Amino acid sequence: MHVVVVEDEPMIRLGLTRMVERYGAGKLRVTAFANGEEAAAFVRDTPPDLVLTDIRMPRMDGLELCRIISETRPSVKTVVISGYGEFACAQKCLTYGVKEYLLKPVTPGELYSVLDRVLKPVRAEAPSISEYEQWLDALEEAVWSADPDAAAACWTEGKDRYFEEHASPERLSAAVNDVLRLLVKRLNARDVFLFPEPPERRSFPARQEALTFLEEEIFKLSGLLQTYRGGNLKNVWEEAKAYIDQHLATDISLEEVAGKVGLAPAYFSHLFKKTANETFVQYRIRKRMEMAKRLLEIPHYKVIDVSLAVGYQSYPHFSILFKKAVGCSPSEYRQSIGIK
Repeated sequence: MHVVVVEDEPMIRLGLTRMVERYGAGKLRVTAFANGEEAAAFVRDTPPDLVLTDIRMPRMDGLELCRIISETRPSVKTVVISGYGEFACAQKCLTYGVKEYLLKPVTPGELYSVLDRVLKPVRAEAPSISEYEQWLDALEEAVWSADPDAAAACWTEGKDRYFEEHASPERLSAAVNDVLRLLVKRLNARDVFLFPEPPERRSFPARQEALTFLEEEIFKLSGLLQTYRGGNLKNVWEEAKAYIDQHLATDISLEEVAGKVGLAPAYFSHLFKKTANETFVQYRIRKRMEMAKRLLEIPHYKVIDVSLAVGYQSYPHFSILFKKAVGCSPSEYRQSIGIK
């Protein structure tokens, strides 16, 4: 197969050329040009399998090059590379049969994924991008939950499906590096703990070495989470309950409790309901009502004082919640236990 790279910046052109060559592992021929005019003349005479082109170039830009290719050599596939400010221009290229769109700077993993889709025949059993995203979601959740069994199951499911046995060492190395970086980026995006950036991009001579490295890094992240949380999720749950119980008279929020135990509010809410079989609000009301019953059993406590002691400034509101939880009003509860 033959790939043409068109890019006016010498260093970027060299980098793209080398990435394509590494991807092909000696089975791809690569020709590079500094502008669209030279590339257009070459494609007319010697049509390649794929043209990988920048948009903004001297003498002839990538948009005009794609138009010429679509009119003179429609069988030639095209992939466009552009900067952030050129998306509208890149969209125009779609009318010229452009197959893919890449945003600068291009990583090996991104480029190799595009080359996979463009140069290789589509296989019915090949995983889709959405499936890959779902797998990453599941892996992230397993790591975030500090659940080694779930992480192991997720890793076993994905390692053969998303890291092909016959992939070149360069492509496999890029895939492993990209997964690790994406995973750390997702975990840091939760804005709870700061995970260290992965080591510099590594190259692996063999598939097993690459997979072993990624597996070890995944479980290091899970272990690091346990360290950040001071042990395990059971400790986190007990700490959260203790904090709520100690502040029943205060109008604390879920976000406040989540911050105390070092978890993102959304994840803490999910963990709370899963562990307690009730929501944060339901748990706090139940504990307040239990405390109210104990205080109502003390004769010298006024009912209005009990309301304030368990965090309700409005007695009518407290009375409604108490009756809903206990089945009778605070005054009726006192009467039922012989206190007038």
